[in-house]
Amino acid sequence: MIMFLNRSARLGVFAASALLASLSGCNKTKDMSASQPPVVIDTAADDALITAKVKAALSVSDDLKSLDLQVQAQNHEVTLSGFANNRDQVDNSIAVTKAVDRVTNVVNHITIKK
Repeated sequence: MIMFLNRSARLGVFAASALLASLSGCNKTKDMSASQPPVVIDTAADDALITAKVKAALSVSDDLKSLDLQVQAQNHEVTLSGFANNRDQVDNSIAVTKAVDRVTNVVNHITIKK
């Protein structure tokens, strides 16, 4: 049938076919729930929040508030460094840190004073 149409008619049929082919995929929706993780707070901002929460938690503990501990969070992993007077203070510092929301791991670099 297309062979019997003049050139402009064939071009019109071709253009219409191309348009229909390109529009046929527009009605499809992609299920993003399984392939895309939920949007979360930026990791750097989240780590800053975790650091602040750990410092606050350590500062309200009577046994730990006098210690000079440094707290650093990276990818929800918290590193504690500084000095403690005994092993109990180290263990308590780790326990308090682990109890903070979104902390996935605690790395201990606390040195016990001699």
